[in-house]
Amino acid sequence: MQILLTSASSPAALALARVLAAEGHVVHAADEEHIWGTAPARYSRAYRSYHRLTGTWSASALWKAVGHNIDLIIPFGPLPGHFVESLRARGANIVGETLTHDQFEFQDFVRDNIVNASAANPSIVDVPAAFMVHSRTCIAEILSNRESTFLLQPLPCYDTDDEDTLVDVEHAITTSALVPVEPHAPLVLSCSTLDERTVEAIKRLPMSDTKPYRLIEVAEGGSFYSAHAFVHASQIRTFAVTNAKAIDANFVLVATGEPLYDLLYQFTKRLVGTLEGWQTVVANHLSLTFHVQDKVTYADFVRKVTVVSCHNEPHASLVLLAAVPGLRKRLALAYTAPTLEPEDYAPVQFPPNARFSKAMYSAPLAVYGLTRILVESRPWRRRWWTALARMTMMCWVWVINFKEEMWETSDPGPALCSWTITVIDSFIKSVGQVTGVDWAATRIASLRSKALASYRMATAVFALVLHIWTSWFAIMLYPWYRKTQR
Repeated sequence: MQILLTSASSPAALALARVLAAEGHVVHAADEEHIWGTAPARYSRAYRSYHRLTGTWSASALWKAVGHNIDLIIPFGPLPGHFVESLRARGANIVGETLTHDQFEFQDFVRDNIVNASAANPSIVDVPAAFMVHSRTCIAEILSNRESTFLLQPLPCYDTDDEDTLVDVEHAITTSALVPVEPHAPLVLSCSTLDERTVEAIKRLPMSDTKPYRLIEVAEGGSFYSAHAFVHASQIRTFAVTNAKAIDANFVLVATGEPLYDLLYQFTKRLVGTLEGWQTVVANHLSLTFHVQDKVTYADFVRKVTVVSCHNEPHASLVLLAAVPGLRKRLALAYTAPTLEPEDYAPVQFPPNARFSKAMYSAPLAVYGLTRILVESRPWRRRWWTALARMTMMCWVWVINFKEEMWETSDPGPALCSWTITVIDSFIKSVGQVTGVDWAATRIASLRSKALASYRMATAVFALVLHIWTSWFAIMLYPWYRKTQR
């Protein structure tokens, strides 16, 4: 199969490209490269060819180069709408589609189709509470009975002729998106933070029976988790759960056997079944964000799980999935096989006994730290020796627990390219912070200022002398001028 990956320099794209290439697929890369030669994907052995995308996203040129051979396009970053439409108009099969345009639209969909859909099979996972209000009295009553923080915004408008607002991308701007009735910024309200300024702002809102507003509960406190799944033909092909508030390079995995893992998997499975009749594409990525809060009410321990938002982009956990040798073949099948054998119906997920590095470290950061210590050499100061000892200890930790997200022994080109660029950038920054360089720059600046001041003073003195000389010259010539006039 001929596969094209966009944003191909991301660690997740490189990891998947290596897996697909090892299974016999031909993988092509496309990435935006502001400076020629700086994209790590250009140097990867997993890609058969690399195509540079300029700032104008030349879809026609890309499709002309490889379009007749491409069977599947997997984007690993946001693509402009006109770029996606242009490729699909040329017959491209693109993985993924934006299901919702904001979190409130997604919450409405889950509330209507999952939470309130079946009384016989209620959902354990809830959504943030939402109330329609028509007056300030309604707002006061809701805030007095609840301790939560709410977001007050105009009620969204939908096109009544188009009910498929969740996945209708073509009408995203005109019909599906949440369009406020009035251009007022949302207000954050709670009973404890209500002051006179907020009350006055509420009074100025054009709220009435014909122009209702909505109070939406804001998730606060607790913990946030994300469930990442790749869905193909209404089947969950891959699944992983991570903490949601960490950056992609430092996420923490939730063990497969944990109760929270099973709960989020069952909800994701139910959501996929609900989306079966709504989706216009066969394959898609889902990243669901959940808010988990533990409460003690009336001597009972309650765990409240609330789904907050949904995104449709691949997650960096693919890097660790591709790092498990026993999962690589199934991971390639998950993205390429239209149907699976019954024994492969279970999603690709981390084994319960899988061992991972305690952390993911980056070699450029280590080089940057060493560069600063060596450039700022102060052997006569105790603080410098302390920093050197700390750095030595950290290097020893890196040696034990090292895991570079872009490094692969059989494909070192992307990591070396990224390291080189990062090291050069960090060296320039480090040299700019050296005391000696700063002192020299300060001295040059002061000398330049002194030279400028001397030049200006000399110019003023010369102008004064010239003025005096012309005056004396005029005085000396005045008698001769009088004689010539007679």
